[in-house]
Order: sequence, then structure tokens, then C-alpha cells
Amino acid sequence: MSKLSKVEKCIQKGKENDLIKLTQDKDMEVRLAAIAGLGKLPDNDNICNTLIGMMNDHSPEVRAACAAALGALKDDRADTYLRYHMEHEQDEKVIAALHDALGALHSR
Repeated sequence: MSKLSKVEKCIQKGKENDLIKLTQDKDMEVRLAAIAGLGKLPDNDNICNTLIGMMNDHSPEVRAACAAALGALKDDRADTYLRYHMEHEQDEKVIAALHDALGALHSR
């Protein structure tokens, strides 16, 4: 089974801890799929805290994916962190993802 298939199975079965492990995979495609998968699970402290922590990743792709997943979770706790990163982020794609995530948080 490929790791991307494993990500899909984890999403379907709600295996957040397995997805969190996959967010650290050496394959960027697997990492991004796992991050997006976390945004599809029911929100909880573990998922929210994992994604917030990953907002400091060196990769702009990871930061953008985390912002999108936080927006998908619609967790109010993410608002402060997203706003902080919006003020300090340099990468245009990440800024766009942060903007979209903040919009998603406030469009209930």
C-alpha cells in the first residue's frame, strides 16, 4: 500500500495519530496530504495544536497547507495564530492561504 493510500485510509477511519505521524514523512506529497487530511477530521485539541505548531515549518507549502487545514477545521483558537502569521509571513502563497483560512473561520 502506498503512503498516499494510507493517508486516505487514515482519513476514512479517523486515525488522527497516524495522520499526525505522516505529516513528518520525508515525501512532501505525503506530508501535504496528511495535513489536508487533518483538516477533514473532527476538530480537537490534538489536531489544532499540531497544525498550529507546524505553521513554523521552513517549507512554505507546509505552512500554506496548515493554514488551509486550520481554516477547514473552523476552530476559533486558530484565529490568533493565523493573524500572527499573516503579519509575519513573507511568502505570497502562504499569505493567500492565511487570508482564505481566516475567511473560512469567519464564514459560518
